[in-house]
Amino acid sequence: MDDLLDLRPRQWNLLVLPDRYRNRLLTATAHLAVNGPLIVLDCGRQFDSSMVARAAHGRAEFIDQIKVQRAFICYEAVKLLEKTPVGKTPILVLGFLSTFYDENVKMHTRKFLLESSIKHFERLSQGAGLAVTIHPPSPHEDFYLFQRLRSSASQVLVYGTSMTKAQQMDLF
Repeated sequence: MDDLLDLRPRQWNLLVLPDRYRNRLLTATAHLAVNGPLIVLDCGRQFDSSMVARAAHGRAEFIDQIKVQRAFICYEAVKLLEKTPVGKTPILVLGFLSTFYDENVKMHTRKFLLESSIKHFERLSQGAGLAVTIHPPSPHEDFYLFQRLRSSASQVLVYGTSMTKAQQMDLF
């Protein structure tokens, strides 16, 4: 189960997870907190503290290891990344692209903010490890954002998705 969040120093993993993996992801988050502190940046309202508490068997010493911060729009997501220090604490970013699908923000602005975010991911990956989760893109979401993020990750792991032919990922 913990292999879902295999955080390694000096790299960042992009995890493409459908909604049905949410409980597994939160359970893996609780198991990761057993080993030490963890920073969670929740960009898609994915973090459910009661689920994590159940996975940690209610042990407060593990739950207290997790520092959660939330972003609801892409501007806030970038600000959280800017403020997060590089260090010995692994970082998990949940539902990152969901904050970028706001049509009230112009596409050129979203692209600019995504590029800024990628630079922060590269910076943050120099610490104890970084994992960024996103949902597979749906037809109404901008595929460019997904592709750009995917192309910049150290490693891309796709779980339980059936990408359409137009959305299938290149291997090389």
